[in-house]
Amino acid sequence: MNKHGKQIYRLVVFLLMLLMVLLGPERSLASSNNDPLVQLQKSVDEILMILQSEELKAPAKKDERKQLILDVVNEMFDFHAMARSSLGKNWNNLTVEEQDRFVGLFTGLIEQRYVGKIEAYNDQKVVYKEKRVKNNQARVYTAIIDKDLEIPIDYSLKMSQQGKWLIKDLRIENVSLIANYRRDFNSIIKKEKFAGLVEKISEQLEKTEPPK
Repeated sequence: MNKHGKQIYRLVVFLLMLLMVLLGPERSLASSNNDPLVQLQKSVDEILMILQSEELKAPAKKDERKQLILDVVNEMFDFHAMARSSLGKNWNNLTVEEQDRFVGLFTGLIEQRYVGKIEAYNDQKVVYKEKRVKNNQARVYTAIIDKDLEIPIDYSLKMSQQGKWLIKDLRIENVSLIANYRRDFNSIIKKEKFAGLVEKISEQLEKTEPPK
């Protein structure tokens, strides 16, 4: 190889090394963000930090604490997909306006029940067991360890158009949250139509916590 050829070779090697330095962290970050287990764990850890904060445990911080948890929860779930699945074939019988209204109600229902359970946290441990990924679908297997009790919770996730994994269902002790809602909602719709379901969910959301 002549002198000119060696200079070109060194230049190419230098450029390749430079690209590796510049792109390496981004590739690692993208890989981490595209891992459903890592992303789920990160969100759960954020919630645990809020729950474990001594400052946020003060009664005066109750509303702030709840909102911080809701902010994380809203980034974790695909409420539109969950609402649609919970109605099954009934979804197609609704107008766009009714669909939008139901998504809002369903979101409020999940937030109310999910946050209610989260706030009952008492130093339980979360164990991440395994993940299964196929194309844009994933399932993450976890468990809540409460003393000698182990409660399996499996998350079904789907990759959004923005490249983020969102929860579309979860199974607690092998029982699907969405399947439960679908059964209950279908039963109500058969008896009281969609208007009856809207009324019942609205009443549930209006309920306040009992005085302590």
